[in-house]
Amino acid sequence: MKRDINKLVKQEYDLLIVGGGVYGAACAWDASVRGLKVALLERDDFGWAASSNSAKIAHSGSRYLQHADLKRMRESIRERSLIADVAPHLIDQKQPFMFPIYGHGIKGRETMTMYFAIYDLLSIDYRRKKDPARAVPNSYVISKEEVLEIMPGLNPEGLTGGVIWYEGQMHNTERLTLSRVLSASERGADVTNYIEVLGFIKSGNTVVGVEAKDLVSGEIITVRAKTILNTTGAWIVKTLNLSGENSKDHNVHASKAFSFITRPLSKEHAIVISHRPIYDDEYAIINKKSNLSFAIPWRGHSLIGSLHLSCDDDPNKVTISEAEIKSYIDLINEGYPAAQLRREDILHVLWGIIPADKKGSAAPLKHYEILDHLQEDGLEGVISVVGVKYTTARDVAQKAIDLVLKKLKLKSVKCSTHQIPIWGGDIEYLDEFTNQAILKESERFSSEVIRHLVRTYGSNYAKVLSYLDENPAWAELIPNSNIIKAQVIYAMREEMAEKLSDVVLRRTDLGTLGYPGDRSVRICGELMAQELNWNNSRLEVEMQEVIDSYIIRPTQEVVHQ
Repeated sequence: MKRDINKLVKQEYDLLIVGGGVYGAACAWDASVRGLKVALLERDDFGWAASSNSAKIAHSGSRYLQHADLKRMRESIRERSLIADVAPHLIDQKQPFMFPIYGHGIKGRETMTMYFAIYDLLSIDYRRKKDPARAVPNSYVISKEEVLEIMPGLNPEGLTGGVIWYEGQMHNTERLTLSRVLSASERGADVTNYIEVLGFIKSGNTVVGVEAKDLVSGEIITVRAKTILNTTGAWIVKTLNLSGENSKDHNVHASKAFSFITRPLSKEHAIVISHRPIYDDEYAIINKKSNLSFAIPWRGHSLIGSLHLSCDDDPNKVTISEAEIKSYIDLINEGYPAAQLRREDILHVLWGIIPADKKGSAAPLKHYEILDHLQEDGLEGVISVVGVKYTTARDVAQKAIDLVLKKLKLKSVKCSTHQIPIWGGDIEYLDEFTNQAILKESERFSSEVIRHLVRTYGSNYAKVLSYLDENPAWAELIPNSNIIKAQVIYAMREEMAEKLSDVVLRRTDLGTLGYPGDRSVRICGELMAQELNWNNSRLEVEMQEVIDSYIIRPTQEVVHQ
């Protein structure tokens, strides 16, 4: 995948996608597979915003039973399963969750047993897999004593047991987004990061292209396309306003959600913590008196989330404050006093802006929207996607590209992204593939390093190791990680990494658990400086940008797992 701005100006595209988050990436992948001539423009780096800051869970939609929304639950179950099919190296289907059960009422043992029995029945066809590593076990009920072993210090009064069920844990959401971009590029899509759309080019009421600025060179270019797909997430309305149609609200509003990474609160199980509600879920049939947070095992730590808060609709005005972090710590400690979380326990804050169900609300939008702006405001040639969930992006992309084909009056081509492995996903049996890779490379690397490479690059891990033929020194590890220097070189040459933050936060998982320390960041930066001819001043700027990307900078180095 190479950055080629000149190529963008030399042709007219069937589809120009503006926004390279998880939805833009999924749409680019789908459209390119169906044979469309596609361009994808991202003003920052691919997946840099909310797409990189999720709770790392491929949700099965079990909570949608409380809304009696069986259709949405089935969609989530299917899409989680399909991620395991096409990107098995990036997901673990068997992360156990434990929900404590109290009494015998609407949230009691009998109701919850029936609740998850329905869930198991509705998911049975997607839990069976040829590869045992991808199979999902049944849920089951455990005793009060077993619950207290998992959550010591939980209030035992009225506790009658617990239920165990399984969700998909994403090993690396950033790599899933990037792998879809890489897949689209391999199919002929022209994809580019760090290029900002400045305005729409119109012929009458029809948008026929965009004016854009290359933020690397400063060059202004024109990119022409028959259809524009707006997948800019929190910036969706701002992007639409580039057309000059400023009067319409489009009824798209924002809320913010954040999670944090802290010391482990449990060993193997993700635990459910019930606490005071932050917003009322007016659509829920049950569970209206509290909100739930999850403390999920994550690389030797706990990832706790998510807290939803109202925010300004302008994403450039939104951040997470110290008071909000403190309030969430207090909520967790109230719901589970044994946690005894302190501010200094918080290593990293993951946050993003997502669609709200209405203006000024903290509650997230329940359903995605695909907006045809000819019908919305008389603007032909523009479609917007309002996505609400990382897990189901592929399904929403399928529906969006169906509409694109219809508007282009092209022959309908069925979507096949549910059965084609994405970049790195060509693996039949994950455990067998990983063990063979470990055995093959045992003389050069530890099993942990090879397992990490497979988890990051899947079936293409050997492409990274091939760079060692050029320079064997690139086999050295970045401190406090299982990342080798060759990954930094590969990120620049093959994955369009333009900035140090791209490497630390998205091409590798060096920054996953929080700021990895000056020493590790500087080593990555020096490799990039040598490759890209940065001077010392540029290197210092790049390092500061990495530091500034974290809300929290720990005083000690984080050992990444």
